[in-house]
Amino acid sequence: MVEKKRILLIENFTSDFVNARLKYAQYLVNNYYDVYALIPKDEEFKKVIINSGITVLEYEFDRKNKGLIQIFRLSKYYRKVILENKIDIVHSFRFQPNLFNSFSKINNTYLSVLHVTGLGISFSNNSMKYKLLGFLSQIIYLLKHFMADVVIYQNPDDINDIWATKLFPEKCHIIKGSGIDTSYFDKNNFDKYLIRKNLNIPIESKVFICVTRLIWEKGVKQLVDAFKILYKNNKQINLYIVGAPDYDNPRHVDDEFVRKSQIEPNIFFLGKRNDIPELLAMADVFILPSYYREGIPRSILEALSMSLPIITTNMPGCNLTVVPNENGFLIKPYSTNEITKFAELILSSNLDSFSYKSRRMALDLFQDFKIFSQISTLYS
Repeated sequence: MVEKKRILLIENFTSDFVNARLKYAQYLVNNYYDVYALIPKDEEFKKVIINSGITVLEYEFDRKNKGLIQIFRLSKYYRKVILENKIDIVHSFRFQPNLFNSFSKINNTYLSVLHVTGLGISFSNNSMKYKLLGFLSQIIYLLKHFMADVVIYQNPDDINDIWATKLFPEKCHIIKGSGIDTSYFDKNNFDKYLIRKNLNIPIESKVFICVTRLIWEKGVKQLVDAFKILYKNNKQINLYIVGAPDYDNPRHVDDEFVRKSQIEPNIFFLGKRNDIPELLAMADVFILPSYYREGIPRSILEALSMSLPIITTNMPGCNLTVVPNENGFLIKPYSTNEITKFAELILSSNLDSFSYKSRRMALDLFQDFKIFSQISTLYS
């Protein structure tokens, strides 16, 4: 009998591990891996993971702390976990876990896999501060690529924009997204009209939905401004924004902006929710005018799977989810006018055709087991 390989999956949000990695971890368990999850302490989400055949390991993590002390402390702790559990593969997700994974690499006795899920705010904001942070990030990426065995990117633009990929091309791979459970995110599982009734949303309303962390680079201000304009011409157009301000991010949307925006009769901030499929099922169009450097936004993949037409920006990652005039539209970033124009245009389009093609794209390109197979192939 072949001995199982031991794999350590590392995330810096326990909630994100549950929402975006748990299904992959279970896939690995079913394919004869011993799976360990190294995640920040969170008793609520830990309960979900612990009954899934995965060994849960925890660590103390302060996301706002970018200091050297935390880097060395966690690198040392990662190394301890890897050695004590005789790990064969270490697969980390996001910037800081990837950094700690790189620094904890002692020798070549295990495979080090870094998963870049987007370039983030340092590559999204053109101010001098963030340009400097972007330059420092490029240096850090050089160190990461030097130490790692495999680096996974989610879109080709990210590979092109990172200097280190030119020096280590053999280590770099593109896998589009983290996969989506198309059997769960399926509009046929839900009753659109019953959900609207329970939420007191009139059947005749034209509902646009955005699911995102509330930071400015997600285009929140432009979105709100556009729907103020749209309401003047069409009282049936409504915008529902799902998500909470990311207070650990210096670019988070402030509470005062949310409060003032909700005075508008057609703009609703729903906050953080656990019923995302139901909310997508009651919507007509998904919209995300992000100019943040995404990998491929998970929220768009969920919307595709739920057969929603998509309006998003012609930005890295986002632009892989739309074939213009077939399942939605790509718009210029930063533009209130573009949002207004294409929101009106999509309502005059064949939404049923757009819906069908969104679902088809999810099934053909982003279905979880297809993505999982592509990722696990890199372990050999």
